[in-house]
Amino acid sequence: MKTLTGLMLNRRIVAAFVLLVVLGTLGLDVAGMVHPCPYCRVQRFALGVLAIILLLKGYDRLLPRYVAAVVGLMGLVVGMTQHFNHIKKMNAGAFDWAAVTIGHPWVLSGLAVLTLVWQLFLIFNVDRKSAA
Repeated sequence: MKTLTGLMLNRRIVAAFVLLVVLGTLGLDVAGMVHPCPYCRVQRFALGVLAIILLLKGYDRLLPRYVAAVVGLMGLVVGMTQHFNHIKKMNAGAFDWAAVTIGHPWVLSGLAVLTLVWQLFLIFNVDRKSAA
């Protein structure tokens, strides 16, 4: 039996899970069951592209890494902007703490940022030991 860390470092398992979540949320968006959020759409696009790159055999080559860096950083900027907008509401006293659930945009943007960083770590092999 694999450990949780081993599963989280398996790029194909992570990519498959993220791609399933992206396709599920895309389905909800297309069906009109959620608010059409441009922040969410950009983050979903970035998560999906990174998941597809992780599923490629040559994910660690120059071009896929370049695309991952550009798309991943775009998703991170948008996700952090959405997250920071909610922090501004908190500081202004206009944040509705009672509405915070797993489906709240503040929570979802935080999860998207964490997932984007994790995918970038896997693409750039951050867990690899240093040669020095």
